[in-house]
Amino acid sequence: MALAFRADHFEAAAILALTAALFHVFNHSIFKSLLFFGSGAVLTATGERDIEKLGGLIHRMPKTAFALLVGCAAISALPPFNGFASEWLTFQAILLSPELPQWGLKLIVPAVGALLALSVALAAACFVRLFGITFLGRPRTSAASNAQETDRWSLGVMLALAAVCLTAGIVPGFVIDAIAPVTQLVIGGHLPTQSTTPWLSIVPIAQGRSSYNGLLVFLFIAASASISVVAVHFLASRATRRAPIWDGGFPDPSPLTQYTAGSFAQPIRRVFGTLLFRAHEHVEMPPPGSTEPARLRVDLQDIVWDVLYAPLSGAVIFIAERLNVLQFLTIRRYLTFVFGALIVLLLVIAIWR
Repeated sequence: MALAFRADHFEAAAILALTAALFHVFNHSIFKSLLFFGSGAVLTATGERDIEKLGGLIHRMPKTAFALLVGCAAISALPPFNGFASEWLTFQAILLSPELPQWGLKLIVPAVGALLALSVALAAACFVRLFGITFLGRPRTSAASNAQETDRWSLGVMLALAAVCLTAGIVPGFVIDAIAPVTQLVIGGHLPTQSTTPWLSIVPIAQGRSSYNGLLVFLFIAASASISVVAVHFLASRATRRAPIWDGGFPDPSPLTQYTAGSFAQPIRRVFGTLLFRAHEHVEMPPPGSTEPARLRVDLQDIVWDVLYAPLSGAVIFIAERLNVLQFLTIRRYLTFVFGALIVLLLVIAIWR
């Protein structure tokens, strides 16, 4: 979008698009690092990579759970975190696309904006699944039951990255000002200095058209949450009663009665999986009175891998196997190849001139 705007001499829109892109890249470097560190902490504490074998880790790794919750909210573009600020800037650039004279871009850019909105929704579903299955509920295995909080150095890094996610979302103007020298170098201009804007608002186009104030959003969310907590604390019953978890009127302590990652994703898989992954469900339901368990198996096919990456990977392997014989030549043949390559390069230079 920045290249398209610049080619059509919409310098302000080009600056906005490039700033949004660089801001989003910066944000991804922060919250994705946080999520990878958190995943490593869970792997170290449990030894498990399969989230179906986790659960209940919020009680055993509360600080890691808090840090990962911030990362999940940030990558899902929820305010007041940094992912929302850069996505909002990106949508502001998309809203300027009708000014482009090319009809192809007038159609493509709004479609890309719709896909961006869909990707945000799917990302939110993905990380609700990740956090809910991993940290909430009851432990599904002994590895999750015996997990311990990670070391303080790892916690310090994750909490620092979580603080950056929050800070860059509350006062994104300072990050935009830091990006300004890059846009000045590439396009020859930058957004107005955001740190001088009242209340540290982001005003990418004009005050009357659009603005975003992360600080006010943060204060509103904090105040609303605090009021809700206070209201529930004082208006709800003070009596605390603990009882077994009930399932259909019967207490059942088995963690098998919980939602699994597969069951959580089943509605989304049924909507998108048939088209994108050729998903096919195989259901084995035993007759009444049988003691055999019911089974559900899902077959998935990655079309992008089969069409694009698998042939490319096969071609690379085929060529590599044929070139592997070059590792076992004699010195004379190696010298012959070097001499031949030198002759070819000299011929190329002579023809080029």
